[in-house]
Amino acid sequence: MEILIGHYSLRIPIAETFLFLQNKDVITGLYSKAWTDLNFILFWVVAFTFLRAFVMTVILKPIAIRCGVKGEHQRNRFQEEGWVFVYYSISWTMGMYVLRNSPLWNNWIFWFKPEAIFEGYPHTQLPHQMLWYYYVQLGFWLQQLFVLHIEAPRKDFWALLAHHTVTLLLISGSAISNFWRAGNAVFVVMDLADIILAVSDTGQDPSHLKMSLLLNAYEIIPFELNITEGKWYCRELAWLPILGLGLLQILMFYWFGLILRILFKILRGQSAEDERSDDELEHSNDTK
Repeated sequence: MEILIGHYSLRIPIAETFLFLQNKDVITGLYSKAWTDLNFILFWVVAFTFLRAFVMTVILKPIAIRCGVKGEHQRNRFQEEGWVFVYYSISWTMGMYVLRNSPLWNNWIFWFKPEAIFEGYPHTQLPHQMLWYYYVQLGFWLQQLFVLHIEAPRKDFWALLAHHTVTLLLISGSAISNFWRAGNAVFVVMDLADIILAVSDTGQDPSHLKMSLLLNAYEIIPFELNITEGKWYCRELAWLPILGLGLLQILMFYWFGLILRILFKILRGQSAEDERSDDELEHSNDTK
């Protein structure tokens, strides 16, 4: 990262592609996709690796010690979950800012207007904050896929792997097909659900968006596959985002069911072991 910043200070063009979005229309002030965006995304994958290590080690570890979290394993889990909470809190706030300043915005109760997802499609030019936010999110989820393989194994490893894979496919697919507004709507819904760990309490869920994809889209935009114009909404592909969101919702219900099992155990006076926790907890004798 220091090398990139040093190269940028020397005005080496390649360094700028890692640090800044490039394809700006000087007339409209809007940005379009470019192959150099891959460098920008890669930068954030690396940046999140360092940010995660810094936040967990410098900020969250001392907090865990002061709060009396005993055992190295338990402290590691506290740090990992704490980092995710910090990121989702920031990303949800950023997502709401982007949403609030876009045609998607409805009000503070319903947040977005589903029909606005399709109005003016394809959206091949975007405000800087929308494209920047989208690529940063993509970088985070690519880094999460890496993190999944370096953390202690969890009982729900395969569910997490499926979740991260589907999420990455949805993000990259919506970027390729120019459904940026749909992605923004999903981000703010799912990030809030991740923050409070109970998607049913958010007042929003992917069903609203799936119904919009089913009922609103064809009324506003015609089925047409024209890659040169950025149009990807055709009968052959329209079912893919619905399938992806459906799979995510199934996983949400799976995790929500595990949370309910924990609550029932607490109410019955039993041990409240997290059903999602690491396999090694069953064999751990760590009492540090």
